[in-house]
Amino acid sequence: MARKSTSPRISETSAKFYPSVFPSRNAGLEYTADAFPALYRHTLHDLKGSFTRGELMLMIDVFNSTALTPIMAGQQLDIQVADGIALDHLDEKWKIDGAALNAKIAGLSIFQSACLEIWANGFWYRQEQSDIVGEDFETWLAQLL
Repeated sequence: MARKSTSPRISETSAKFYPSVFPSRNAGLEYTADAFPALYRHTLHDLKGSFTRGELMLMIDVFNSTALTPIMAGQQLDIQVADGIALDHLDEKWKIDGAALNAKIAGLSIFQSACLEIWANGFWYRQEQSDIVGEDFETWLAQLL
């Protein structure tokens, strides 16, 4: 497998963590960077069918213009969705039961929530890439329906 060289900037906390559980910081970064795409795909697969079309559209809606931050990974989904429902009445817009969606999200693990945050936020970033402009909303939703 061809390897690509990269030099990510990481926090001091992460810099201390990796050599505590891996042979080196670099070994830890390589492992987690290469393992994450598969873990992400498996997590989305496990969540497939857990949410309705409207619930997923609401998630995508609330992550428009949201910046993901590593320190808040897995902790933004519930806040964004609850605020979107309470403040912007997005449950009415997407014709869903807001309380039921909040309950579903409360039952997720932090990793599942983080993957859904990346998925919902990722829709907006993918639209900015020239090779997939105009990607069908339904194609994106199909990953979880």
